[in-house]
Amino acid sequence: MAEPHRVVVTGMGAITPLGVGADVTFKGLSSGQSGVRKITTFDTTGMPVNYAGEVEEINPGAVLKRPTPDTRDRGLMMGWISAAEALRQAGVVDAEDRCTSEKPLGAVIGSGLGPLDELQYAYGCFWKTGWKAMRPTTVPRSMFNSYASQLSIYFGLKGMTHVVASACASGAAAIGQGYQFVKHGYADQLLVGGVDSALSHALFASWTNLRVLAKHEDPTKASRPFDRERRGLVLSESAAMLVLETEEHAKARGAEILGEILGFGYSSDAEHLTKPDVAGQAAAMQRCLQDARLNPIDVDYVNAHGTATKANDETEAEALSQVFGRRKQPLLVSSTKSMLGHAMGASSALEALVCLQSIRDQTVCPTINCDDPEFEDLGMDFVPHTARSCKLNVAISNSFGFGGGNFVLAIGGTR
Repeated sequence: MAEPHRVVVTGMGAITPLGVGADVTFKGLSSGQSGVRKITTFDTTGMPVNYAGEVEEINPGAVLKRPTPDTRDRGLMMGWISAAEALRQAGVVDAEDRCTSEKPLGAVIGSGLGPLDELQYAYGCFWKTGWKAMRPTTVPRSMFNSYASQLSIYFGLKGMTHVVASACASGAAAIGQGYQFVKHGYADQLLVGGVDSALSHALFASWTNLRVLAKHEDPTKASRPFDRERRGLVLSESAAMLVLETEEHAKARGAEILGEILGFGYSSDAEHLTKPDVAGQAAAMQRCLQDARLNPIDVDYVNAHGTATKANDETEAEALSQVFGRRKQPLLVSSTKSMLGHAMGASSALEALVCLQSIRDQTVCPTINCDDPEFEDLGMDFVPHTARSCKLNVAISNSFGFGGGNFVLAIGGTR
C-alpha cells in the first residue's frame, strides 16, 4: 500500500452574516462581533422569534466574473461566492474564473438542507395554482447534488462531484471525505466545504415549533453557548469552502500552503434522532486523534459544536472532559456560533476554516455572551467575551448533527 499523502489547504472562502470573505469573517469573529439581526428575508409578524444570522446581501454578480444561471436559492448563490474566493486564492482559476488545473479538480460539498428555496417556491406554486404551474426545471434545481454540480459547471471542475448530507455536520463530513480522497490518492485537488440557509419561512416556523430557538430581547445576546442562562440556538446561513491538495502537488505548482488537515474521526450515536450522546461524541474525537497520530495533550484549541442548547452543551462538555481530561492549564474551547448562529451544514465547514485562521493568527476567537460559564469544573476555558492571543499548533473542530452523526477534524498550521 502506498504511503498516505499529507493533505494541505491552499484556498479558503466564506460568506457569512459578518460579510463576504474569509478574512472579513475572521476579523469580525476575533473582535467579538455578532452577526445576528432582525430577519428581512421573510415576514416574521406574530412569530415569537424574529431574528437570525442573516447574510445582508447575497450578490454573485458583484463577485463573479461571468453571469450565473438564474436562481432564487440563497445557498447556491453563497456557494458560488465562497467557492470563487477559495479557488482564486489557490490559484487554480483564470481571470474568468474557469479552472486552469492540469489535473481534474472536483467538488465535495456538504449541505444539510439542500436547495430549500427552490423546493419552497415549487410547493407554493403547486398549492396556489395546481400541477400545471410546476416548472420542469424544479427537478434539476431541487436535487441535492445540484450544489456540487452547479459549482462544477460554473468553474469547470472536471473531477468528482459529490454532495454529503449529514445534518449540522455536513460541511465537516464533506471536508473529511475530501481529506480521505486526497490522502489516499483518489484525487490531487478538491474543492470542499459546506453551504446552507435555514432562513426559509416554512423551515423557520418548524424550528420555532420545535421550541429550541433562543428567545432574547437583544438578538446579539441570544446565542449563549456554555452559559448557564443559555436558552437555545439561533438559526443562520453561510457558506465556507477550502481547496485541498496533496503537499507534493501544492509544492510542485508553487502554491502557498495555508494549513493542513491532520486527521478525521467519525461515529454514530445510534441512539436518538435529536438527543446527543457522550460516548458517540467522545469516540469521534478519539478516532480523529488516532488518525492524526496525536495525543490529547497535543491539542491547543477546540472549536466546539457549541449550539447553546441545554442538551448539546452539556453532552459536548462531558465528552471533551472524557477525551482531554484535566490539564495544568484549562483546555481552550470556544463556540463561534455565539456570533454567527447555527448555519446547519455550513457551520461545520466554516468552523474548520476558523481553526485554520486561528492557527495562522495565533488567536482564539471568543465565546461571546458566556457571562456565567458552566462546566468550567470539567477543565475547560470557554474564552468568554474577548479573543485570546496564544500559541496554537493544533486545533480540532467538533461537529455533531441531528441523527447522531459525529464528525471531527484535526487541523494544523504550516510547517
